[in-house]
Amino acid sequence: MKYSLSVILSMLGWMNLMAQDFELAGVRYLNYPTTKANDTDSSEFSIQEFGGFFNIPTILNKDSTSIMLNGLGYAQLRINTLDNPVPVDGKNIILHSVSYRFSFIRKFNDKWSFIGMLEPTLASDFKSNLSSDDLVVQSLAMVSAKINSNFLIGGGLAYTTRFGDPRIIPVVPIKYTSKKHRINALLPTKLVYAYQVNSKVDIGFKAIVNGANFNITGYSNDLAEINKINYTRGNIGPVLYYKPKKIFSIELSGGLSTNRTFRLVDINNKSYNNNASTEAFFNIGIVVKPSTYK
Repeated sequence: MKYSLSVILSMLGWMNLMAQDFELAGVRYLNYPTTKANDTDSSEFSIQEFGGFFNIPTILNKDSTSIMLNGLGYAQLRINTLDNPVPVDGKNIILHSVSYRFSFIRKFNDKWSFIGMLEPTLASDFKSNLSSDDLVVQSLAMVSAKINSNFLIGGGLAYTTRFGDPRIIPVVPIKYTSKKHRINALLPTKLVYAYQVNSKVDIGFKAIVNGANFNITGYSNDLAEINKINYTRGNIGPVLYYKPKKIFSIELSGGLSTNRTFRLVDINNKSYNNNASTEAFFNIGIVVKPSTYK
């Protein structure tokens, strides 16, 4: 069954109105230029995050009420300088995450829709042979109800590493759109407000929690060998979106990164928490996604 690109983009645009934003492809870079191991420590290090992804949509039925997306993603976390929060010989720690994402979106009627997602993820420093400890299968299942032409709300469950270690959390999708205003949230991990200045520029506010669970090799502290890092942080601040084309968007944001935790887990499953200081961050991203404005 073949569909034109315009039909697929139109359907994804509808899905963006009915559920969470679906991005077809993108790259992002975040920089935390100065970080202290904690608020009272004078030692400093820096952190950079880089990631890229793409999703391929497929319409599954004749009435275009079901869409499947298959995608791949890569992310890298780099911790620089000798004064880093993880015991290591050398100046840099480089951690990697490679994921495959399968998503299924079903429109039951004009009001109700369902989203399901499975995301097997390998997260490691890749310094030794891969094992089951490198793999976590993140997942999401939620339903949403379109209350009126502008407002949607729903609920569901997610199994995620956004708070560092894998855990099950309740999620609440919320979307509000009007001629100039847009709110897009997946509580408790994401909240975005944007105001449309003109057809090409949106400005607003963004708060997001993200994290990962990395399996590592060859690191130790004074007590035991460390084999996992649970990393999490919350970023909050202003955001600007520039859209030179209808489905192409450049995102610039900055602000404060807070609640930053490096939880180290040793081979005996004992954990050691390191809380980095609240510091500034800068983010630039380029994404391709259907427009959500009417």
